[in-house]
Amino acid sequence: MKKTIVAIVILALFAVSSLAALEGEVVTVNGKVEYQGSGGSWMPLKSGDTVNSGTMISTGFKSNATIRLGASILSVKPLTRMTLTTLSEKEDVVDTEVYLDVGTVKAEVKSYNNKRNGFSVRSPVATASVRGTVFEMGDKVTVFEGSVEVATSFGQTRTGNAGQNMDVTGDTLSNQITEKKKEMNPISVSSLPSTESASPVQPIATGPGAGGAAVSPTSVTITIQ
Repeated sequence: MKKTIVAIVILALFAVSSLAALEGEVVTVNGKVEYQGSGGSWMPLKSGDTVNSGTMISTGFKSNATIRLGASILSVKPLTRMTLTTLSEKEDVVDTEVYLDVGTVKAEVKSYNNKRNGFSVRSPVATASVRGTVFEMGDKVTVFEGSVEVATSFGQTRTGNAGQNMDVTGDTLSNQITEKKKEMNPISVSSLPSTESASPVQPIATGPGAGGAAVSPTSVTITIQ
């Protein structure tokens, strides 16, 4: 019986060591930025704070935050609401997933502890998965280096290589892959119907003291290194 208990404890410790939760460190905060832990209340985000899987972050007008996730840097742009849905370290890979509800994020993804980086950003309309790549994602996915796999919520997938653009319209990827321009400005991808996408930004109250921070249509800008 004792041997059985010891074996169970060893297996449990092995499982914990093979899937370790990571913490993100808040590097900079400018303006009005708030966070909400799992089941918690909204609180001001400050430099030096730690964030975990399940943390939601909301930025106000002209406000932003920078978060270190392992060796990677995530920049949360103004008028953004996002959630760190996955932040964990396994034996051979570091998994990071961001759910972007509204707004814009930029990620500089680098290897951590010499492990493969599984990094993805989900929005209401599409998911972008990293393959050791430099790219931007909005209503266009622009690939600067390597390749990027993009999947819509309807399961349509396409891979773009360096020097290519892919259009994302609603839940549809265009059939045509075009050559990218030398310089690209950040582009938004709307999660609203086309008849509503041009409507003014509406305020969203994120909690006590939030002051109804405004949010923009969903977009994501990702730079992978």
